[in-house]
Amino acid sequence: MRSISTDPELQFIWERVQHFAKGYNRTLPEMRFFILEAMEFASLLEKNVYPVSPVNIWEGKSMVTKKHRIESGQESSIYYEVVQTGNPSYGYLNHTNNAMMQASVMAHVVGHCEFSELNVLHDSDYDRTEKIMHLVRKVNLGKYQMGDINYMNFWNACESMAPLINPHSQFNIKNSIHFESHINTNDDDIEQNQEKEVALLNPYSDTLNEVLQKGDNKYDFEKDLKKKSKQESLSRKGYTIKAPCQDIFGFLKLFSPMSTGESSILEYQYEVRKHQNFVGLTQIMNEGWAMYWEKKIMIDLFKEKTVTGIIDYSKVFSGVCYPRPYFQRNPYHLGYHMWLHIEEQLRDGKLSIEYHEETSLEKKENWSKGGSKDPIKDMTHIVKSCTDYEFLRRYLTPQLTQELHLNRINKQQAMQMGITKQDIIAEDQRWVWIDPEPVKEQMLNFFVHMYRPRLYIIDSDFQDGGLLLFNRNDGRKLKKDWIKPTMKNMHLIWKAPIGLITENTLYQYSASNFKESKIKELTFEEVKERLKAGDKPLKIS
Repeated sequence: MRSISTDPELQFIWERVQHFAKGYNRTLPEMRFFILEAMEFASLLEKNVYPVSPVNIWEGKSMVTKKHRIESGQESSIYYEVVQTGNPSYGYLNHTNNAMMQASVMAHVVGHCEFSELNVLHDSDYDRTEKIMHLVRKVNLGKYQMGDINYMNFWNACESMAPLINPHSQFNIKNSIHFESHINTNDDDIEQNQEKEVALLNPYSDTLNEVLQKGDNKYDFEKDLKKKSKQESLSRKGYTIKAPCQDIFGFLKLFSPMSTGESSILEYQYEVRKHQNFVGLTQIMNEGWAMYWEKKIMIDLFKEKTVTGIIDYSKVFSGVCYPRPYFQRNPYHLGYHMWLHIEEQLRDGKLSIEYHEETSLEKKENWSKGGSKDPIKDMTHIVKSCTDYEFLRRYLTPQLTQELHLNRINKQQAMQMGITKQDIIAEDQRWVWIDPEPVKEQMLNFFVHMYRPRLYIIDSDFQDGGLLLFNRNDGRKLKKDWIKPTMKNMHLIWKAPIGLITENTLYQYSASNFKESKIKELTFEEVKERLKAGDKPLKIS
């Protein structure tokens, strides 16, 4: 891996990309680019797009397999770009890309970095990569403290909890957990209430005097005692669950009773994976925004002949933006064309109450009542205020669904899906088109569960300090074979009994004992009301 500054041609291209991005008044963090070899790219993906990761036997085994597959031609080693947003952001370029492709990657990264900076969920925290590198050191140190077997068991347990990360859920830690007032007390209250003489700083090392000077033993003892008391209270006390908590991993990270090594592993796993939740909630807007600005900047680069190969670029661009049906949606295609559609609607004044209340179809088709003077400013406001759910709900119309071929399905796929003649509005030799009206609803449903079971913590004092989880019934059953292993892994982290309610069944795991029993089925609304009233969500006689 080497810095882009080692390649004068790429460094110049990056300077021109920045020049045009600033000319469009884009809001950008600091961005750093590095050039990687094929295997370095493969390794980076195994490290969750961070340049380092803790000692992990699974990563090593995976890389051996991936290396063999790449070298034997079973797997492609072509990775156009990878970006880790943040401030600074890190972009990684494949050394096999030509200058035109590297320019398009840089322009694409500009869009991603700005989106992360501006979006309502704000996924551009300071020194993200540097923080992960610090956590890696802590995890590696914890490995030697825990021993290899304990380390691997705890690592695997934490890794299996990754699907239970939901920091942006309506039922996240902030909205579900009430922290007691004593947690917010200042660690240095004693220090503030006691006047101490401020020592002058010496311009040289004064270690011996520091060791020999007299200290206030009573003050030091009280300070250590208070710190210890607070740590113990935080392990199980100091909070109440006021609503179901969907960010289960985040809850475990905050309140599980752990050693220093275990705490480092849990924090590392959470910090590395929590940003994937942002990607899932904003991928259509994000990729579309990146493609929008990539094309604008690339056209400018072609005009001034910083790079050449506009025909090759057009082929790549059209391939990336190839339409797919709604259930296999291509976020590049859908996002890019939706932003173009919104820009056109803003210019023509069609995103207005007057336009939507117009009843004449002829007037609507010929509408040109002067819209926004600066549509990009209005589009930027949408970035700042929306996620994919609201983006689709507001701007995806049946007409646009038809234009973008979201309702077009291959005939063989249509047969496998059980689509009948009654569902088809048009067809040809290869494709069928279904009614566009229900497509939008189906796409919005994805953001409700994102194809994952909706699990919540509803009690942290179940059977004397155990955790009770609730599976929200949405017609999708849990895989029964996965219930016991998942509860076992959570038990390893929480170190107390684990319970799980799904429909009318209660599963319990404690000290290697696993059992299930029938109970009266609870609804999610009942659970919310009981927690709101301060009652136990489940009472077992």
